[in-house]
Amino acid sequence: MKRQFAFILLFIVIGFNIKAQDTLPKFSVKELAKEKVLISWINPFANCNQLMVQRSYDSLQFFKTIYSAQSPTLPQNGFVDVDITPGIKAYYRIFYVLEDGGYFFTKSIPLFKKNAVQQEKNTTDNNNQQGKETTSTKVVEKKYITVYKQTKDSVLRKIEVSLYKKFKDSIATQTKDTLYFFSNDEIIWKPYIPKPVWKPSSYVFTDETTYVIIFLPQYKIHKYRIKFFEEDGKDLFEIKHINEEKLILDKTNFIHSGWFNFELYEDDKLKEKNKVFLVKDF
Repeated sequence: MKRQFAFILLFIVIGFNIKAQDTLPKFSVKELAKEKVLISWINPFANCNQLMVQRSYDSLQFFKTIYSAQSPTLPQNGFVDVDITPGIKAYYRIFYVLEDGGYFFTKSIPLFKKNAVQQEKNTTDNNNQQGKETTSTKVVEKKYITVYKQTKDSVLRKIEVSLYKKFKDSIATQTKDTLYFFSNDEIIWKPYIPKPVWKPSSYVFTDETTYVIIFLPQYKIHKYRIKFFEEDGKDLFEIKHINEEKLILDKTNFIHSGWFNFELYEDDKLKEKNKVFLVKDF
């Protein structure tokens, strides 16, 4: 008896709503009573051979079939969902298949609750009231200047605007570093890097005759060898065994004037890496 009454109620409700309802793929979802939802539709497809109602608690995925129409070609039909989870928003869609193999999913429609409009209004009113209450106690947001080092690849620190002048003055008075303004609230801090000063070697140098001299006072105690390179790193020549205290290298060993890099090894360990300048006679 209850089942017959449910079907009678279903068709009565459908009859009241059918005039204002569009055809598939549009359909309607309405709350009849607590935990009872009516899904109704008008089917204009006489060649429809399968139609299912699906429900999900996510608007995009995880849809599950909850009703399969026994007569999918009926022009007016509906289904009452009595198995929804209380307190969780549900979404519905209809999946239907035509005889030619075409199949379609309608857009998902959320469950419309009778008191949803009032709840939304209450929420808006509460938010507005909270906004009014917090306006008078609004905390002024602190402003910062972002400091990058060398490049804008990584943040070094963030400084409050009120403290920035002190930071800037300390850089200007205590260092040789430079600050570059990238924008109003971003700066790049470039530390001062002094250029390396060349220090002549005590072991490999040129004399007043501009010959290259190799001076090794401990040649009897240690084994020495030396390698010379072009300024671009290309190998020039190597002396594998130095068996005297002072060795004078002829200029013909060097194919041009200018700087030459060298590596001096003592007992196969690098003792010095430096360079020497040679002036050739033309």
